[in-house]
Amino acid sequence: MVQSASLVSRRCDLIYFIFFIIHLPLIFLVDTVPLLPSIFQTNLSHQLRSFYIATYHDKFFSEPPPLWFSTFIIMELLYHAPLSLWALGALLRDDPLIPMHLLVFGVQSFVTSSACLAEVWGWDDRTIAQKQDLTLLYAPYVLLGTDILFP
Repeated sequence: MVQSASLVSRRCDLIYFIFFIIHLPLIFLVDTVPLLPSIFQTNLSHQLRSFYIATYHDKFFSEPPPLWFSTFIIMELLYHAPLSLWALGALLRDDPLIPMHLLVFGVQSFVTSSACLAEVWGWDDRTIAQKQDLTLLYAPYVLLGTDILFP
């Protein structure tokens, strides 16, 4: 049996691992809260979502979102969440399927987050500073997708 290198020594995999550790709770505590059954909606998730809306003025979350954005959130719940959970273990054990799954995740993250950023920069009721703040939140998904697609 071949022993794989430690996650700490695999720099890119370590970055992906940290990303998924951060991304997974955000899916359930902020992004998908309105889609979850009320039993899974906590006071913490509502407070975090309210804080996010008040701080970042993200119209996707404060106003009824366009249908395409709602579809992105459903994809996040049905695809990102299970993949993120699987990826944490897969990255630890250096699973040979991780590159294929990261490729699919990278394409999906790059396309959806790029679309969101294009929309954000088209909003005429937000300041440049507000758009820059939102860019700092959405851009890591674009950059991660870019890194996965073009290592």
